[in-house]
Amino acid sequence: MSLANKLTFLRIVLCPFFVLFLFLPTWTAKAIAFFIFIGACLSDLLDGYFARRRGEVTSIGKIIDPAADKVLAYSAFICFVQLQLVPFWMVIILMGRDFLVMALRVEAARKNMIISASKLAKLKTAFEYGVIVFILLALLNFKLWKPEMMIFILMAAATLLSLISGFQYWLSYRRYLP
Repeated sequence: MSLANKLTFLRIVLCPFFVLFLFLPTWTAKAIAFFIFIGACLSDLLDGYFARRRGEVTSIGKIIDPAADKVLAYSAFICFVQLQLVPFWMVIILMGRDFLVMALRVEAARKNMIISASKLAKLKTAFEYGVIVFILLALLNFKLWKPEMMIFILMAAATLLSLISGFQYWLSYRRYLP
């Protein structure tokens, strides 16, 4: 298994620990959750870097990497819904977009085509990670300007970016749908 794929799988393995520490009631536990999330985000940057640099871009990596991104982001967003920090309907829209893209990828793969992540999709993922970091900082009681309002605005922007990205995928790859 390539180093890039190992980093991708590491990101998935870190998710339960992130969730566990996020729900523990102490500031220290939430700080550990924050650092686990940052480490997982760094693994996302590094896996792509190593895959390209070492010439180890694989079909499985093209499929598992975006899936690992989703597992990480949804671990956070679903926790934030439970903690009443983000609206449920926004998370459903984010998930709906990703299920659409996943369906397109599966159908394309059945026709021997791999759909890689678009630049807009990578921006969407990076933005979602940024929103999650902001929310985690708010949970750590950092002095942030109007955190409740900023969380809503950032989530709305992430939702809009997700819708635009999903529409772009649908336009580009709808021919693969039955």
